[in-house]
Amino acid sequence: MSDSVIQAKYIHMADVLRERIQQDRNSDRLPSIRSMMKRYGVSQSTITSALNILESEGLIARKGGSGVYATQSNRPITICFCRTIEANYRIDKWEYALHQGCNNRGWHLATSRFAADKVELFSDAVDADAYVVTPDFVNFQSPLLNNLTSSHIPIVVLGRDTGGARLDFVAKDNNAIIQEYVQGLVTRGHRKLAFLDCEPPFHEVKQRVDCFERACRLLNIESSIVLDVGAKYGSDSLTASAEFLRKYLSTLNGGSLPFTALLSSSASGSIPAIRVFNDAGYRVPQDLSLCCLGSDSRSIYAVPTITNTVHNHEESADAILQIIDKRLNGDSSPLLYKWINYQIEWRDSVTTLN
Repeated sequence: MSDSVIQAKYIHMADVLRERIQQDRNSDRLPSIRSMMKRYGVSQSTITSALNILESEGLIARKGGSGVYATQSNRPITICFCRTIEANYRIDKWEYALHQGCNNRGWHLATSRFAADKVELFSDAVDADAYVVTPDFVNFQSPLLNNLTSSHIPIVVLGRDTGGARLDFVAKDNNAIIQEYVQGLVTRGHRKLAFLDCEPPFHEVKQRVDCFERACRLLNIESSIVLDVGAKYGSDSLTASAEFLRKYLSTLNGGSLPFTALLSSSASGSIPAIRVFNDAGYRVPQDLSLCCLGSDSRSIYAVPTITNTVHNHEESADAILQIIDKRLNGDSSPLLYKWINYQIEWRDSVTTLN
């Protein structure tokens, strides 16, 4: 075998081991030389030469009688994203945006998944420099959250104001978008509005109701009501919304609706609403206009298409990583947060009154 071929083999082996060291933060100690020979099908000299390269780069250190260890200071910053194991296209978008943002910074994103109905038991995750978690960890006080806060590891809550928890967060600006919704409906001739409160009573959800009532007062809305679905923690908001609307409409006995436009606090309320109203003899948008906060891929396939909101996931991911960067560089501010603007996509479910 030529010298160039031998050289190419150990250089390639060094590349393989370098990538493993950079990506695997769960194991500081590399496998034994014999194990690596067997795993990669190469000779001892190839492994030894590859390790010499990594040692010269400062990526590993040899400890006599103990083995070969990765040098922590040379590993990329690792961010752990804790998300539900269940399919969720919105969280998938967040994960992809975080992955791209980490790549742009030379960081590594690891994902740790938990069962949504057992988040309160979740206590294990990838070893990381910082964590991005969904609001479930705050709502249900996951043991992992308690462990992280007590060890002062940076944590950013994704998509929700943490309220009294005093945890860094990045969330959508509900106050601005609700004001824009109410103003847009008024401009289209609607003076009787309703708000469907269809999510469990998290801190941010309660704020949405306050924002709606405040916006209606500022614009001197003729009539505004809040329909409280009474959604519970851990319940299916979509099913709860459908059942609530059926019962509510049955009390009208086929009479006129007391509102001309309904704003749902999430897509979970708007998705079943078209069918429920239609079954009760009310048509969207002829008898009422329908819109919602948040987005759902089903909104654009509904008939009529549902007016909802969209935001830039890349912008939000970048805001999250900026907060983490500040924390890793010693920022000790009591609270770091960023409100993200999002836009309304007016669709067929909203009409202009004569």
